[in-house]
Order: sequence, then C-alpha cells, then structure tokens
Amino acid sequence: MAPELLTHAPLVVATFAVAAGLVAAFVPRVRDFAHRIGAVQRGGGQHGAGTRVHRGALPNVGGIAIFGGFLTAVLIGSIVAPQAVAAHRVELLAIVLGGTLMMLVGLIDDLYEVSPALRLATQVAAAGILVVNGITIDFVTNYFGPTPFLFVPQTFAALLTILWVVGFVNAFNFIDGLDGLSSGIAAIASLSLLAVALQFPDRGVSVLLLAAVAGSALGFLRHNSNPATIHMGDSGAYFLGFLLAAVSVLGALKVTAAVTVVAPILVLALPVVNITQVTVRRLRRGHDPTLAANDHLHDLLRVRSGSPRVAVYTLWAAALACGVLGMLASATPVWLVMATILGSVALLVGVTWLRWREVQRTEALQQGA
Repeated sequence: MAPELLTHAPLVVATFAVAAGLVAAFVPRVRDFAHRIGAVQRGGGQHGAGTRVHRGALPNVGGIAIFGGFLTAVLIGSIVAPQAVAAHRVELLAIVLGGTLMMLVGLIDDLYEVSPALRLATQVAAAGILVVNGITIDFVTNYFGPTPFLFVPQTFAALLTILWVVGFVNAFNFIDGLDGLSSGIAAIASLSLLAVALQFPDRGVSVLLLAAVAGSALGFLRHNSNPATIHMGDSGAYFLGFLLAAVSVLGALKVTAAVTVVAPILVLALPVVNITQVTVRRLRRGHDPTLAANDHLHDLLRVRSGSPRVAVYTLWAAALACGVLGMLASATPVWLVMATILGSVALLVGVTWLRWREVQRTEALQQGA
C-alpha cells in the first residue's frame, strides 16, 4: 500500500463516518421541521411543463441535514489531521463559503422560489469566490502538441472555472429527479475522485472534502432511497454540485503530468450528459430549456423500464462506469480502482438495504395495528 494512503487513512475514516452518521441522524429532525412549516412537495403535481413523479407530500429541504453533517465532519476532520489542511486553509474556506452561499439560495428557492436570473447570479458569485482565492482551471490537456498541457491565460482561466462550476451545479440539480438518484451519484463520484486524490500526499484538503461529501451523500441516501421520506431539494443539489465541481478543480485538475486533466470530467460526466441532451431536446421542440419537464435520462429510463428503481440502479451503474474511466485515466492503481468499485457497491447496497428493512418494519407495524 502506498504511504500516501496510510497518511490520509485517519482523515478519511473520521470524516466519512462523522458525515454519514450525522446526516442520517439529522434527517428525521429536518423532516419533522419541514412538515411543521409546510416545506413539502406534493407528488403528481405540476412542475414546469412536467409532473412530479413521487407519491405523497415529502419534505424538500433535506439540504439542511446534508449541510449540517458536512460542516461538522469537515471541522472534526481538520482537528484529526490538522497537517493535511494547514497549507490550504484559504482554499478550504473558499469552498465552504461558496457552498454555504449555494445552500442558502437553494433553500430560499425551495421555500419561496427564486428567479432564474437571481439563481444564476448567485451561482456566478459562488464560483467567483473560488476564482479570487486561486482555485482556477489553469491548464487543459494538449492532445495534439508536443507538451502534455496547455496553460490557460489568467482571464480565460477565471471564465473557464466559472463556466465549469455554474454549469455543473445546474447539471447536478437536473439529475435530482428520482428517489436516491442524485445522492447515490454524489457518493459514487466523490468516492471515485477520492481514489484519485489519495495518490498524492499534498491533497489533504481534497481528501477531507471528498470524504465528507461521500459520507454526507450516503447518510442522506439512508432516508432518500426508494421510497424516499425526504428530498434534498435545490439546497442539497446546489450544495453537493458546487462541492464536487470545486473539489474537481482544486484536487484533480491541479496535478502532475502523470494524471490527465480529463479524469474529473469523466468522473462527473453523467450529469453533464443529462443536461446536454435535455437542452438539445427542448431547443429542438422550441421550448424553454430552463422549464422543467419529464425528459431527463432518468425519466426516459423510468418510462422505458416501468420502474423508478431500475432507472436509478441503471444510472448508478453508469455513474460508476464513468468513475472507473476517470480513475483509469488518472493512472490509479488497479487494486485501488477495484477497491473503490467494491466499496461503492457495498455502501450503496448496504444503505438501500437499511431503508428497505425500515419500510418492511413500518408495513408490518401498520398491518399489526
């Protein structure tokens, strides 16, 4: 085992466990709070040009639980391994601050609705926080020249970073359409990026953030897998999307020549593919691409298969395949790729099984009553 993995092991274990445990514990309290204030989405209702596919009235502010568990885990991880973040505290604080801004505007949107222009402006501002603190895409892969990388001029690097972050935040929000889909994809993507970051001893901040994202996503999936008791809402989707986009720039793009910059793009490809095909479909029909409709990849798979679960599991498998391609593109050791695959599958199966057992117990109690 590489010494870098041993160096990061306590940080990964502590941060992941705290995030998963706290988010899972916070969700019931957030769910009760949401019901008290009426922060719920009713299934079958109109949503833009489409309809909501879930049943019943479900809370839509699960991002609060994700945010609380994530922040606590990051704080504890920083205490457990202070040397891992000492050299990059500014970048860490910039990502947390930008993520907080994203969560807040998403929460307001969940409760009251925010205009598309204001949402976009806030997303640009959050991405701008990264740029002014030095988190930018400074180079791209040079596939046709004699040198491996093409370094990007500073102004263009800032614009490219903002475009990537804003684009991915919206792409991730678009994929949040079925019970457990986006939380599972966030877990898979963060674990794949974590495997890339673990190869380098100076990627402590990336390791910390990715372990916290993975734990938070799986802790939320404990209550969000089908049939869900809560949705993450825009607050959770914006927050997780921003974190994944920001960390991909911080920890997986700024690497040595041994790791191609295409790796994070491959890992995070599924939400990008979805938003691209949705935009093309709507423009061809002459429709507003920002107006919600049931034409996402998960909607097409749900209709074709006749089962929301089949659609979710299929897209989880696709996300894992993207993660494997990204890890292989980053020259990740085969044993670490296999460990990530097995670990991702085991965690997803374990969490969904816990939710299934909870449903079985609830049904048995109702029948007994």
